[in-house]
Amino acid sequence: MLVIRLARTGRTKYPTYRIVAAESARAATGKFVAVLGHYNPHTKEIVIKRDEIAKHLGNGAQPSNTVVKLLIREKVELPAWVKLKTKAPKPTEAVAEEAAAETAPAADTEVTPAEAEADAAAENTDADK
Repeated sequence: MLVIRLARTGRTKYPTYRIVAAESARAATGKFVAVLGHYNPHTKEIVIKRDEIAKHLGNGAQPSNTVVKLLIREKVELPAWVKLKTKAPKPTEAVAEEAAAETAPAADTEVTPAEAEADAAAENTDADK
């Protein structure tokens, strides 16, 4: 399967990337089919060959998540089947508080110490049977 992904180039501690079409089984920096552009993350410069990318996407090449983000930033027309894969969002504090409130007993139903002892005694007799 053909994929569109980034291949690292550049010197030590200063990466730049080529946007390439390559076989998915190949190494990320290995042999590729075509160079479709390049990206410098330090200057945020992106050069894209839009017609070649459209051709490869039309033939079913799968873009990586990072490439999809770069293409969206450059306002490249993507097919409907191209989806940006995201992780499930972490629950916010408000959702966590609601979940804690559901599991905790309600504040208006106070249990007296006598009732607590009676409940514990009833559980012990049930366990003995």
